[in-house]
Amino acid sequence: MLLSMFQVVMALLMAFSGMVQANHPLATTTRSGHPTPPVPSWMPFFSYGVGAFFVALAAWGIVTAIGVFRLRQWARISILVIGGGMALIGLVSVLCTLVFLLIPLPSQPGLNPSQAEVAHTMVKVVLGIVAAFYGLLFALGVFWLVYFNRAGVRTVFANGAGADVQSRRPLILSAIAILMILGAPACLLAIFIPVPGVIFGFPLRGWEKGVTYLVIVVLQAAGGIGLWQMREWGRRLMMGIMAFGAINCALYVAWPSLVVRYSEEISRSMNIPGQYQLPAHFQRMVSAGSSGLSLLFILAIVAVLHHYRARFDRPIGPSQIEPLQTA
Repeated sequence: MLLSMFQVVMALLMAFSGMVQANHPLATTTRSGHPTPPVPSWMPFFSYGVGAFFVALAAWGIVTAIGVFRLRQWARISILVIGGGMALIGLVSVLCTLVFLLIPLPSQPGLNPSQAEVAHTMVKVVLGIVAAFYGLLFALGVFWLVYFNRAGVRTVFANGAGADVQSRRPLILSAIAILMILGAPACLLAIFIPVPGVIFGFPLRGWEKGVTYLVIVVLQAAGGIGLWQMREWGRRLMMGIMAFGAINCALYVAWPSLVVRYSEEISRSMNIPGQYQLPAHFQRMVSAGSSGLSLLFILAIVAVLHHYRARFDRPIGPSQIEPLQTA
C-alpha cells in the first residue's frame, strides 16, 4: 500500500510536470547566457502518459494488497509477480548504477579543478543514494518471493480461498510473460513520440518507425500471451525476440559509437544545443556498460526459456493440476 501511495505521488508529479511544460513551451536564457531549447510539443503528453502508467501500477498494488488482507489465492500470486518484478528492476538498476559509478565523469567546461571535484563527488553521492534505493527495492522483492512461497503462508492462503494448487507454469515464467505484456504498450507509446527510433544502429523515422515498432508491439504481446499459456509457439517466438534483442545489444557493445550517433539524432530532433550534450567518450562508455548488462539480462531469459522447455504445450488448469505430493 505504501509503494502504491508512492506511485500515486509520482503520477501527480508527472502530471504537474506536464502542466508546467505545456504552460512554458518557449525557450529561455540561463544565467550564463546560454539559451535553453524550447520544450517539445509532445513532452506534456509523454508526462501524462507516464503518470497514467504510475496510476495503473498503483491500482494494481492496492487491489493486490486488499486481496492479501482477504487471503485470496490470486493475490498471493499477484504479489509474487510484483515481488519478482521489483527484484528484477532493482537488481538491474543497481548494476547499472554501479557501472555509472565506475565510469569517469566528464568535466564541464569553465569549472576549475576544485569545483569539478566537488561536482563529481556530489554526483557519486547521488548515484550511491540511487543504488541504495534500488538495493532496498531488490531486497524487498526477494523477501516477498521467499515469504509468500513458504509452506505455512501457502497453507493460510489455501484455507482462505480454496485448495492450494501447483501450476506447471513456474513463477519466473509468469513474471517474464507479464513483463512482456506490460512492455508492449510502452513500446506502442514510443510510436507517437516524434523522436527517431533505432534498430541495429540505423535511425528510423516516420512510417518506417511506426511500422517497425508496431510489429515489435504485436510480436511482444503475442509472445507474452503464448508464454503465459505455456504454448511452444510462444516460447519459440519469445526466443526469437530475445535473439533479436541480443544481436542489437551486442552490436552496441562492440560499436558504442552507434549510440552516440543516435543520441545526436535525438538532440537534433529536440533542438538541444551542442553545449548541453554529454561528451562522446562518456556516452560510449555508458552505452557499452548498459548494453552489456542488457545483453546479460536477455541471455538469462533465454536460459530460463531453455531450462523449462519440456513444460510447454502441456495442460495447465484446475483439471490438469499436478497432484500434491503427500508424505
